[in-house]
Amino acid sequence: MFESWKTRLLLTGLLLGFAIYLLVPTGIYFSLDEKSLREVRRDKHAFNKILPTWAIDSYIVPGLDLQGGIHMVLGVDVEKALKDRTSRTADRLSDYAKDQQVKFENIDSNLRATFKNREDSVAFARFVSQKFQEVKIISERDDSVQMELDPNLVQIVRRDAVDQTINTIRTRIDKMGVTEPSISRRSGDKIQIQLPGFDDPDAAKSLIGRTAQLEFQMCDDKTEFLTKLKDLPKGVELVKSAYGRPSGSQGKDIYLAFPEDKLSDVKTFLKGKVPAENQVKYGTAGPGYMRTYTLEKRVVLTGDDLVDAQVSQASDMDPRPAVSITFSSAGARIFDELTKVNIGNRMAIVLEDRVDSAPVFQVRIRDGRASITLGGGRSHEETLRDANQLALVLKSGALPAPVTFREERSVGPSLGADSVKQGKKAFMVGSILVMLLMLLYYRLSGFFSVVAVLYNLILMLAALAWLGATITLPGIAGLLLTFGIAVDANVIINERIREELRLGKKPKAAVEMGYKSAFTAVFDSHVTSFIAGVVLREFGTGPVQNFAMMLIIGTVLSIFTAVFITRVFFDMVTAQGREELSI
Repeated sequence: MFESWKTRLLLTGLLLGFAIYLLVPTGIYFSLDEKSLREVRRDKHAFNKILPTWAIDSYIVPGLDLQGGIHMVLGVDVEKALKDRTSRTADRLSDYAKDQQVKFENIDSNLRATFKNREDSVAFARFVSQKFQEVKIISERDDSVQMELDPNLVQIVRRDAVDQTINTIRTRIDKMGVTEPSISRRSGDKIQIQLPGFDDPDAAKSLIGRTAQLEFQMCDDKTEFLTKLKDLPKGVELVKSAYGRPSGSQGKDIYLAFPEDKLSDVKTFLKGKVPAENQVKYGTAGPGYMRTYTLEKRVVLTGDDLVDAQVSQASDMDPRPAVSITFSSAGARIFDELTKVNIGNRMAIVLEDRVDSAPVFQVRIRDGRASITLGGGRSHEETLRDANQLALVLKSGALPAPVTFREERSVGPSLGADSVKQGKKAFMVGSILVMLLMLLYYRLSGFFSVVAVLYNLILMLAALAWLGATITLPGIAGLLLTFGIAVDANVIINERIREELRLGKKPKAAVEMGYKSAFTAVFDSHVTSFIAGVVLREFGTGPVQNFAMMLIIGTVLSIFTAVFITRVFFDMVTAQGREELSI
């Protein structure tokens, strides 16, 4: 079927047409005015409204160095992740020891267990050594055992804290609609983020940096330590209130109410006065006001137990926006037991160390599905916006550890415009010089090579557009390199054809033998370049990966155009039995 040059020429034309079709959205994107570009960069879905209905919705995206954007470096608090893991391990160790009826007095968050006598201490140490491989015993005394996390586990926690943070941030950024972000790990606990075309650093920091450490803690409404405090700070009021229980009785709700600007004063005042078994956290009590919640210290559930979060309506009778959450199977079992023994009690939903709400358990919840009704003091629009934001963050996953912004800068579009201008200039000058050399040196065959190289360039850009890939300055360098590789392949083929012609062969036989002889060298050089690109793509980061991607795509297409496309033209010329060949 493909022996006829006419069939191959038709196939070549169809492939070129398809490539041009793929490049239509890219052409439209680069022809947009600055106002439209800003809108598209904020919301990638806005571009779909501009495109014709028959066009695809993917296009080549300029990178951060070409269109401007935001560059950030985040630091992950791996020590906090390690501390949280140690605390959870202490809780698990305590529960497991109780189940096994191993006696102890207390296991604190530093993994120090205390006992009444040496017999219990020895029994506990034996139990830990045999049953709990997560920790190692570092010292034993008559009344205590000091443990630590296994060193291998510590390394895993440190590594996973950064890796999980990268995955979570990537999910959040994808939901922001940013086109082709770059997220990579740097040395130690640092993460580099690049958001091309995104010009709102505050919005990015708000969503990316939210730890969203969702925790569920039971309210301790039995304690009345707040009523015993004297000399409350100015503007702080002790409130004694109540809430209704399903049985019809009233539960106590004792708290401190104060203006938002008094939060630091209240924290300072309460320091050292909260009972050891309790924690005091804060929530909204109305416009401009906050209140305290006295909670049991133990965290009964965390955001890790969530599998989904969706914005919904609070109830059929309550039109307020709410967030419906679904727990995992393990979380559902814990939630079932929790609601079973706490009907009529309040559970605080704590997000980022703030109490969002403290609903009363009305019934036992067996299926692991619950609803968070957001705190009051906000309009319907504000509540809906906050509900959408909360659902997005929860659905994207909780960061395993807090993050800090260690570096932040915005790359202006003027720098990107200059880069594009200089890149275009370099590409045009280099390409024109190469094409002129091919035309002057190889004449008609050089023209075939130029056509094939341009064809290769169009196919490369079409492939990038189809993938919705990002093009950066290193990517342009990769484009130039593959342009040179494509020319080099044609030079090898042309020289082999010349050699065959010098041996006295007819043009048709010389072309056939030239391609056959040159194929090994062309294939070998392209495979070498391809392997180099794969290695750079696998082990490089950011700009290096973009360069590698261009190299990989370019080498694959280059060998196709050098071996297939130019051969079509040579066969077309030699098909009539010509005695001479311009080469």
